[in-house]
Amino acid sequence: MDGYLHRGRPLRVRFAAHGAALRVKYLSPHISNEMLAEAFSIFGEIERAVVAVDDRGKPTGEGIVEFTRKAHAMTALKRISEGVFLMTS
Repeated sequence: MDGYLHRGRPLRVRFAAHGAALRVKYLSPHISNEMLAEAFSIFGEIERAVVAVDDRGKPTGEGIVEFTRKAHAMTALKRISEGVFLMTS
């Protein structure tokens, strides 16, 4: 539908920001998608967790955790902001 004319004006279609997602930084290079999801699942149901990688497949130290509900993301953000959250094996 991007570019489609509606009432004489072109529509612009873009990806929306996920309202229940958190950006995570300073991840160990040994953290996998599964480990990230498991660690954050204590705050609520996870829709998806992805560790970012560069063009060579090397972890960048950042990731995205998408919760099924915004309330879960807010709980995680609040609890992590109040203290330290460590992910260890």
